[in-house]
Amino acid sequence: MTSTHQQPSPATASTPRVAAADHQTQVQALARYAARATFDDLSAQSRTELPVHILDCLACSISALGAGPVSACRDQVSDFGGGHGVTLIGGGAANPVYAAFWHTVLVRYVDFMDNFLAPAETCHTADNFGVALTAAELAGGSGRDLMLGVALGYTVQSRLAGHGNFMTRGFDHTAQLAFSHNAAAGRLLGMTEAQIANAIAMAASSDASFAVIRAKPLSQWKGLASAQSALGAMNALFLARRGIQGPLRVVEGPLGLDHLLGRPLCVDWDAEGDEGVVSSTIKKYNAQIHTQSAVYCMIELAAANHPRLDVAAGFDPATIVSIGAEVPQITYDFTGGGLYGTEAAVTSKEQADHDLRYLLAVALLDGNVMPAQFTDDRVTSPDVQSLLTKVSARPNASYTAQYPRRMPAKITVRLTDGTTLEHEVQDYPGMPSRPFTWNDVVEKFDQLTADRIDSDLANQIKDAVHSLEHIKVTDLMALLARIHVD
Repeated sequence: MTSTHQQPSPATASTPRVAAADHQTQVQALARYAARATFDDLSAQSRTELPVHILDCLACSISALGAGPVSACRDQVSDFGGGHGVTLIGGGAANPVYAAFWHTVLVRYVDFMDNFLAPAETCHTADNFGVALTAAELAGGSGRDLMLGVALGYTVQSRLAGHGNFMTRGFDHTAQLAFSHNAAAGRLLGMTEAQIANAIAMAASSDASFAVIRAKPLSQWKGLASAQSALGAMNALFLARRGIQGPLRVVEGPLGLDHLLGRPLCVDWDAEGDEGVVSSTIKKYNAQIHTQSAVYCMIELAAANHPRLDVAAGFDPATIVSIGAEVPQITYDFTGGGLYGTEAAVTSKEQADHDLRYLLAVALLDGNVMPAQFTDDRVTSPDVQSLLTKVSARPNASYTAQYPRRMPAKITVRLTDGTTLEHEVQDYPGMPSRPFTWNDVVEKFDQLTADRIDSDLANQIKDAVHSLEHIKVTDLMALLARIHVD
């Protein structure tokens, strides 16, 4: 299904970007930027890294299938998602509004997807994948179109996170998706600048979410809020295509976003490329993004002191007096007991993957932090519950000054015999300074999907993504529809 306002194919056309008129609003300038984007605009580095990030998104999506809240969302899609068919990961079809909702649920739920790190906040750039995938198939697009849509979504959201102060003003990082979802989907569906602008304006003025989503105690909505943003954005997108108009001055108008943020949100969209993916960071561990270095540090500390700290080799965690973590301020605020509070008790996946105490305890005990570390039985097991009470964190001013260029962390373990063991890291594999390679993401994909799909289908999916520039999105979706997880 394509729009009557189809732009030239992004895989073959290249249109120079010119300066926007002075009277254009931020939303109109963004729509102009999106409508003129082409695949040829992408750098060689982006073209190399986009398949890596897309396979990472699919690994997270497949891993999420069958989880309780995810299954509830699938029931919602089955009940209300009928209509024009878009193929669904996991089989079946739905209308594009609910297909985008479903695909965003999947990529986000396990909290193992990629992120963008801004100085004062973060955003999950992978939250843009489900909308781009849905729109690319709906438009009958190529793999190149999907790559462009992902690049646009990642760039728009990360630039807004970098220029704004959403979370410090009480907005969640899913609030930026009203802009990025409709910029990417509008381009892939060939909508006009005016239609894209109105879609963004409607979604941005109606679907802003609050940062309290991340406050303790955490609920299941932490992993589903971005899907709600996709639902609202896509609904606004199709209303705009029917001619519905939105408040184009949603950013700079009276009581607009500038007022709410307390400062102008001004991005020079005509000077922007489409390089958001190269500044995104892929998670090595299934844990909140700002804890990655601390978890990495703990696992390296344990490995350097093997078998002394190896539980399987006879180490008794009861001999640990304390585990201290020094981290950047933002890590402390999100997961260490700072701005967003401390969990009174860690009893669920949602609480555990955002609690530095649990993450460091389970990393020492198990030697890894993957989905297996977030089953109900593992989260509530006596060994990890006992050890997490001995973990504490504090912000380190020097580490804070280096963030987000680096994400240093230091772990100190003190034992009952008086021994003190310390280790420090500057970053972790997956940051833009140490980006995942194709082999890295294949290893992660295999880890997350090994008990979900057979090896033949897994290899076909990996091959399809690796050759994404040369296939149609329908070819990829046909493979993803063959996945069946109870």
